[in-house]
Amino acid sequence: MQKLGSLPTSPLEAIDLLKSEMDQPVWESRLLDLMKLAADGDKNTWTMIYQIIREADSGRLSWGYHKSLLSGMVYLLSYVGDSKSYRVLLNYVKSLDRAIPIGAMELISDLLPTFAELDVRELFTIASNSDELKSAFGVLALCKLNIENRLSDDEKEKLKEFLTTYKNYKYYLTDTIELTLEQLNETDASDMLTELDGIFQ
Repeated sequence: MQKLGSLPTSPLEAIDLLKSEMDQPVWESRLLDLMKLAADGDKNTWTMIYQIIREADSGRLSWGYHKSLLSGMVYLLSYVGDSKSYRVLLNYVKSLDRAIPIGAMELISDLLPTFAELDVRELFTIASNSDELKSAFGVLALCKLNIENRLSDDEKEKLKEFLTTYKNYKYYLTDTIELTLEQLNETDASDMLTELDGIFQ
């Protein structure tokens, strides 16, 4: 295992070091170290996180070339899990103006529901966005919440209604949507059978 040195205090210098480490054996240790520092509120770590998000926003850091670094930041924000981390990740999604791989979308969508500050109404707003990239995030996150049975009955009904007419020609979500609708319909059928049991008993 390579020795883990301290990061430079300059955010840009720190990011350059992380870029050189992200595909090396030292990366896992580095990421765990950053997770702990971020959770403890270390100012330099958070300054660097904000800079990484800005670099990703501008395209200077891309999922194609910096997948380990960017996915590491998503895991880090999920690990910290507070309202600040949630807002950083969601604002990144809401400000996206360039295509990113479906795998990156799925990673973020899978981890969004792990935050305690999760706002389902906001996810519906993102899912309704006219931009197909942002919309796909909202849809994937809502489908994930449904799979985990974390939506209220009203939210399930709203999701079912939304997905029935939803189209996204840029990102292939058909399988996910069909599976979710199947689950929602099964839930409806199960509820109806429960009500019938109550009537005939």
